[in-house]
Amino acid sequence: MAIAIALTPRELVAGHFGKAAVFVIYDQQGQQVNRIENTGSRELGCKHKKIIQRQLTEHGVSEIVLGNIGQRSLTRLLNAGFNISRVAPRTTLADVLSGGAVKEALTSADQGRDCKREKGACGCGCGSKKKAPVVKVGMSSLSPVSDLTKIGGFKL
Repeated sequence: MAIAIALTPRELVAGHFGKAAVFVIYDQQGQQVNRIENTGSRELGCKHKKIIQRQLTEHGVSEIVLGNIGQRSLTRLLNAGFNISRVAPRTTLADVLSGGAVKEALTSADQGRDCKREKGACGCGCGSKKKAPVVKVGMSSLSPVSDLTKIGGFKL
């Protein structure tokens, strides 16, 4: 059972789960055991958040401490069995580790921030149905060459 703390580059609690620069993982004795860099912190969408979730699971994390989180990410993490705690953004790492920061347990999705985009509009396709592929030049259900008689004025 390990705890992960979402941090900014200045070692303060990150204001948002998906935008944290790093997740530092501590064991039950308070010793740092690992560090996960969030390489997708500037990306839109859910892909990098799902990667972080998988990495946290692989490292045996049971609790995540963060500043804030969106409703969909919170739902996904709660459904995966994580305990999520919120502290004031920009709380120092020392305050979190010493127990000086007030933690609020997040137990339902409505405690997360509302999504600023329509469902599926983040570009990753979450919550949206797959669209039919766009037909491009050269992609036709017709036989590609047999129906061609001219290309650019030249007869075939």
